[in-house]
Formats: sequence, C-alpha cells, structure tokens
Amino acid sequence: MSFLPSKTLIIAEIGSNHDGDLDKAFRMIDIAAESGADVAKFQGFLADEMYDKSDSNYHLLKKLEVPLDWYPKLIERCNQQGVKFLSTATNFTTLQLMEELNVEWYKVASGNISHYPIIDKLIEINKPIIFSTGLSKLEEIIDLSSYLDYNECRDYSFLHCVSKYPVAPDQMNLLNISSLRHILNCPIGFSDHSMSEYFAIAAVALGAKIIEKHITIDRNGISPDHSFSMVSKDFKNMVDNIRLVERGMNVDFKPNLSSMKKFRRSLHYSRSIEFGHIIQPSDIMVIRPDDGLPPVTYKDIIGKKIIRNVDANSPVALTDFEEQ
Repeated sequence: MSFLPSKTLIIAEIGSNHDGDLDKAFRMIDIAAESGADVAKFQGFLADEMYDKSDSNYHLLKKLEVPLDWYPKLIERCNQQGVKFLSTATNFTTLQLMEELNVEWYKVASGNISHYPIIDKLIEINKPIIFSTGLSKLEEIIDLSSYLDYNECRDYSFLHCVSKYPVAPDQMNLLNISSLRHILNCPIGFSDHSMSEYFAIAAVALGAKIIEKHITIDRNGISPDHSFSMVSKDFKNMVDNIRLVERGMNVDFKPNLSSMKKFRRSLHYSRSIEFGHIIQPSDIMVIRPDDGLPPVTYKDIIGKKIIRNVDANSPVALTDFEEQ
C-alpha cells in the first residue's frame, strides 16, 4: 500500500475505550503518541444503524459511539500529537462526515467485510482501506481481494484477526499471516486481541506490515473492550520491541570476516617436521585460527612429501608440499 511507511505501521486501537468522554479520548490519543504508535484509531459506529432500540446491546453502544461533532476535534488532536487519525467506515453517515473532513484512509471491521454497499462506496472514494478478517472465511477474503482488484482498487491491506476477546495463545493462528502473504497480492497485517505483546512481535517477524492493538488508560471503564486492551506502559514496551525486531529484519549471508578468522579452524602441524617427511595423519591437527588450509583438504595432504622444515603449531600451506 502506498500509504505504508518502510517500518511496521502500529495502530493504537482506542475504539470505544473513550467511554463516551471526549477528554478521555484526547488523553488516549496523547498516550498513543507518547507510546510510539503511528495511528490512533476510533470506531465510527452509530448505535441506531446497528441495532433496534429494543436490542439489549443498543443502550451501551449508544453511550460508546463517537458523536459526530467529535470527529474534527479528534482529528485536530491527532495532528497536534503527530499521529494519524483512522476510523472504521461502518455506515454512510460517518463516512460522509469523514470525507468532508478529508481523512486519509479507512478501516473495515471484521463484521463488515461482507458489507459490499459500504465497500463499493470506499472503492468509489479511492482511498486506502484496511480490512480485518476475524469473521471471514478464507474464500471470502480471496473473493473480496479479487473484487477489489477487478474494480481497480489497489491500495488495500488485510489484517489477520481472531475475533475472540481475548484470544488464547493456542487460538492465535499466527501462520495465517504467512499463508495470506502467499495467497494475496497485498500487504498483510495483524489485529491482535491477545493479552500479550509477544504475538504482535512474532507477527512482525512473520512479515506483518501493520499491527493493530487495543489500548486503554485502565481496565475499569464501561467499554467491553477494556478487559482485553493493553495499558500504556505495556503498549509502549510492545512498540519498542517491535522496533528492535525490525532492526534485525534484513537479509545478508556474508559472514563476519574477523570472527570467521578467529573462530573457524584450519590445518596446523602437530609437531615440528623436517624436509622430505611424508605427511601422516598424526602430523596434522585441526585447530583455531583459520589461517591454514581448510579442514576439507585434510585427506588431500596425507601422503604428500614436505619440501621445507616447519614448526609445531604452524599453519599448513600448499607451498609446503612438492607438486604432484
């Protein structure tokens, strides 16, 4: 995706953990920035467009939705703190508002990956899209990727995700990241609902280009997401360790030459030997450093006549023997 930096894109998922409090939302943006996140993300749902008012989930979601008049304020706070703003494109109302505010990109949550009316609108808008896959079958992911390509939407990414809150270690299916990288022609990331930083770090080592992780100030708010979110200290530690792992994510098969000479072995004489002697196995030892013939030539010099006097422990050289 053209919007992705060279390093892993780290998304601090604030989601609904603002608990309906704008000042708390501001503090969480600040914490995301201080922790080293690249993005502060919110969820653009509207309760009236998700549930009937008689549904047991309606009243809680109504408290947790981002009021429309918050969006410009949240975006301004993100700009002040040097992090990018991101929100889910959950409905046409918030999507239209975010377009008026000229946001850079959109997230499609796992539950909306089959919401093709919204996806068609996002394709029309032609901005980068990040899709979570936690509620998708593999064939649905492949079909959507093909649909995006067919409609000339090239700037998209899929996040491996397990929609359990939290996810047990043996349910993480981290190798899905490798499989999706092989199957799809787009960047793959990881939306992590575990209680640990280690799976996100492992995902980066597996090639994830985006990490999304829920963040909270504390776990005592009204949002149900607090229980599996990461507190700021642990989130920063995760970011720092991802950046550390990134420094080692390179390819170079050249050995350290100075260490190579010091620690590899070569052929040396086990005793002092005079001109004309025929080399026997007991005359040779394989020791450090690597300043003589390599051990692979050991059999080649057994039985050869030496043409000069040599000292014990001195390295074996081809020039020590007569040509045959």
